Amino acid sequence: MKVKLNWLNEFVDLSDLSTEEIVNTLSLHSTEVEGVSKVLYGTNLVVGHVLTCINHPDSDHLHIATVDVGSEVLQIVCGAPNIKQDMYVIVALIGCELPGGFKIKKSKIRGIESFGMICSLQELGMENKYVPAEYSEGIYYFKEKVTVGANPLELLDFCDDVLELGLTPNRGDLLSMLGCAYEASCIFNRPLKPLSYKLVEEGLNNKDLVSVSIKTDKCLSYYAKVINDVKVKESPQWLKSKLIAFGIRLNNNLVDITNYVLALFGQPLHAFDYDKVGNKILVRNANKDEKIVTLDGVERNLLDSDIVITDGKNPTCIAGVMGGLESGVTETTKNILLEAAVFDPVSIRKTYTRLDLRSESSIRYEKGVDINRTKFALDYACYLFKTLADAKISIGTVHEGISEIKDKEITVTSSYVSKYLGIDVNSDTILDIMKRLGFECKKDNDNITVYVPNRRCDISIKADIVEEVGRVLGYNDLPTTLSKTPLAGKLTSYQKKRRMIKHLLVNLGLTECVNYSLRENNNEFTYLFNENDQDISLMHPISLDRKVMRRTLVPSMLDDVKYSFNRKMNDIAIFEVGKVYSVNNNEYLEHENLSICMANTYTQTLWKGNKETVDFFVLKGIVDEVFNSLNLNVTYEKLDTIKEMHPLRTASIKLNDKVVGYIGELHPKYQQEQELKGVYVCELNLDYILKQDLQKTIYTPISKVPSVERDLALVVNKDISASRIVDVIKNTDKKLISDVIIFDLYVGDKVGKDLKSIACKVILSSNETLTDEVVNNKINKVLKNLEKELNAKLRA
Repeated sequence: MKVKLNWLNEFVDLSDLSTEEIVNTLSLHSTEVEGVSKVLYGTNLVVGHVLTCINHPDSDHLHIATVDVGSEVLQIVCGAPNIKQDMYVIVALIGCELPGGFKIKKSKIRGIESFGMICSLQELGMENKYVPAEYSEGIYYFKEKVTVGANPLELLDFCDDVLELGLTPNRGDLLSMLGCAYEASCIFNRPLKPLSYKLVEEGLNNKDLVSVSIKTDKCLSYYAKVINDVKVKESPQWLKSKLIAFGIRLNNNLVDITNYVLALFGQPLHAFDYDKVGNKILVRNANKDEKIVTLDGVERNLLDSDIVITDGKNPTCIAGVMGGLESGVTETTKNILLEAAVFDPVSIRKTYTRLDLRSESSIRYEKGVDINRTKFALDYACYLFKTLADAKISIGTVHEGISEIKDKEITVTSSYVSKYLGIDVNSDTILDIMKRLGFECKKDNDNITVYVPNRRCDISIKADIVEEVGRVLGYNDLPTTLSKTPLAGKLTSYQKKRRMIKHLLVNLGLTECVNYSLRENNNEFTYLFNENDQDISLMHPISLDRKVMRRTLVPSMLDDVKYSFNRKMNDIAIFEVGKVYSVNNNEYLEHENLSICMANTYTQTLWKGNKETVDFFVLKGIVDEVFNSLNLNVTYEKLDTIKEMHPLRTASIKLNDKVVGYIGELHPKYQQEQELKGVYVCELNLDYILKQDLQKTIYTPISKVPSVERDLALVVNKDISASRIVDVIKNTDKKLISDVIIFDLYVGDKVGKDLKSIACKVILSSNETLTDEVVNNKINKVLKNLEKELNAKLRA
C-alpha cells in the first residue's frame, strides 16, 4: 500500500512532522513502513519558458533553445523531438542532481555550450508505465501558462514523499486512504477532517432507468446508478498525481474517477457503457463453459463457481475481477452505468487465481470491503463525475442485497486489559484510545462495551481490543519480563544427535543449506518413497513451481548445485537436514532426512600439488563418519533401480537389514540434461537412524605384543561384493582377526572373464605372541572358508 503524504495531510494534518518521525511512529504503533520514495526527484529544478528554439547546425535531431528560468535566460541544447517555442518546461539547472546520482554540469554539445537540461518525466524518475503517451518520447511541458522560476514538483504535486506500507493480511482496512487516515488520526492523536462534498441529482429517477436482480448468494450487495451526458477528457493534475503515487496507471477521466474512489475508500467501482449494457442488470453464477472477452482482449472460459454481471442474458463483466470488452467505456461513451458492489471474498480469490487476473479491485474484495461505506463511495464518485466530467446524475439509487452490517459489540474491563498487557491501564485510557480509533463506546461501572465498525474486520474478540490498546500505547513502553518457570530447557536425545551430525559435517568441510519445502513435483529420486504414500498438494500455490510438498531433499540440493555451477563455483560440498512430507489414507506424515551433495574437488593443497577429487569413496567415507559417530554399523549393497543414478556407482545403505538411504553418482545422461558434471549425492532417513539406541563403546586394552598382517589376493566372481569377503574373513575368528582392509581391485585378462581380483590386508591381534604356526593355521582356515562360501581362490 502506497501512501502519498500530501494526500494523507488532506485528512489528518501531519505537516509539522518530518517524514522520518512519521515513519518511525507508524512502524512502532501501526504497521511497518517498508520504504520511502518520491514519484519525481531532482534538486535545483525550475519552470522554464522556451523563448526560442532552432535546429542545431551540426545535428539532425538536436535543438538549441533559449529558456527563461526567472533569474536569467539560459542557452540549452536539447534532443527531444517535441520541444517547441513558447513551451513551459522543467529545467534542471547546473548543480542539479537527478535520480541515479546524475549531476548537471555546464557542457559543450557538438560545439554549442549548454547551461542545463530540459527534462522528461523519465529522467526525473517516473516509471514508463505512468508517463502519458504524449510525453513518452520527449520532454514534459505544461499545457497551461505557469509561473517561470517556480518549483515544477510543487506544481505537479510530486514534491512530497510516498510511504510504502508492509500490510499484514488482517489489515485490509489500510488498503484505502481513508483507512490510513483513521489510523494516522489515532496514532498521532490528531482530528480527522471530514470528506466534504455536495451531490446534485437531476433528470429521471434511477429506478426508471435500470433494474437490478441478484440470483447468487455470492453477491452480498449491489448498487447501480445511471450517469448521463458524460464528457470524456483528461483528468486534472491533482487527480493524476494521486493515482500515480498510489501506483495506478492513468486513463481518461471516467476510468480515473473509479480508480480514485477505489484508492480513497477501498471500494472497487466499475463503469459500464449504459448504451451498450442496457437497462437490466442480473448478477448470477456463470454457466458451465460460458465465455467472455475481458478488457485486456483475452477470451476467458468461465466456471459455474464464477460470478458474472449480465445484461439479463449475456455476461458483461467477471464480478470483482475484470470488466468485459464489449460493455466497457470508450472515448465515445456518453452515458454510463456505475456499479458499486460487494462480493464473496473466497469466490473472488478463486476466480482471479485461476484466471491469473490479480488486480487492485480483486485484492480489496479478497481482503473484505466495508459494505457500510459502499453507498458513500458511490455518491462521492457521482459527485466527481458531476465535477470532472460535467455529467448529469440521475435521481436516487437502485440497490439489491445488504445495505448495512451492525457494529460488533465487544465488552472488556480495565482489569482484563491490564492483566494481558502486564501494565495498569485505567478505563479512561481505554475509552480515549477507542475514541481515537473511531469506535463508539459505552461504560457501565468497570465494563466497557466497544462497538467495532465493519471496516475493522480484524477485530472480533476481547484479545483484539487488548492488542489495539497495546499498540496505540506503544509496545516499546511495555515492561520486559522473564517468564517464570521451574523447568530448565534442554535438548532431547534426538536433537543432541542431530546437532552432533551437523557439527561433524561442518568440521569435515561441508556447508549446510536450507531449501524451500515446496516443489513443482516429486517425480525424481523416488527410491525412499513409501508406495502407499501420496503427494501433498497446495490448494492455492503461490506459483506453479511451488505447488507440492517435497518428499525428497535431493532435487532441491541439485538446484543449489546448478545455481553454483552457473556462477563458476564448481567445487561443491553441501548438506541439508530437512523435513519431507506425504499423506497416507488422509494421515499427513512428515519425517526428517539428511542429504549430502558433492562435486569435483573436495580438498587440495596447491603448493604441494595435492588434490582429492570427489568420487564414490570420498562421499562414502563421509557417510561412514556419520554412522561411526553414532556407533552404528551399516552395509552397502549394489543398487541399479534409481533411473537418475549411475547403475554401476550407486549403493543402497542398510541398517538392521532395513534400507535407510542410498549413495552414488548421478547418471551421466541425467547430468548432461541438467548441465551437471561429477556430482555425487546421498540421502538418508534421519528419523529412523537417530531413533536407534546408541551402542555402548566397550574399552579394549591395547595389546602389549605387536599385531601380525597378511596380504591376500583373492580371485572371485564379479558379482561378489567386497563386503561379503570382509564378513567371511572376520567371521572365521572374531577375536583374533581385528580388522580387514581392502586395498586393491583388478579386473582384466589375467584373472579370466567374469572374475575379479581383490587384495586385502588381514590384521591379527592378540594379547599373546602370535607364532608363524598360529598365524598360518588361521590364514589357511580363512582361505578354506572363502573357498567354501564364495568359491574364492588365491591369485597365482
